[in-house]
Amino acid sequence: MDLDRVPIIICGVIFLVVGINAAIYAMASRGGTIRQIELGKRMFQRLRQPWEPEDKALEELSAAVKKLKSWDDNDSKPDNNSQ
Repeated sequence: MDLDRVPIIICGVIFLVVGINAAIYAMASRGGTIRQIELGKRMFQRLRQPWEPEDKALEELSAAVKKLKSWDDNDSKPDNNSQ
């Protein structure tokens, strides 16, 4: 490992972390109190359920597949009245 680049990498990581935190602070302080509360609610909701949008999409897909399967099952069964 090249030890000459270690201080540059450490400074870059520190700069990146401080920059991200400054951006979050600037976004939060721009709005009023209500905006900060809403931002906090959305952040904690996303932390509690990080895959919520994907879960909803998968539930819709599952319901559509079940509907297609039941439709296909109803069409493929022979009609007892026609015999």
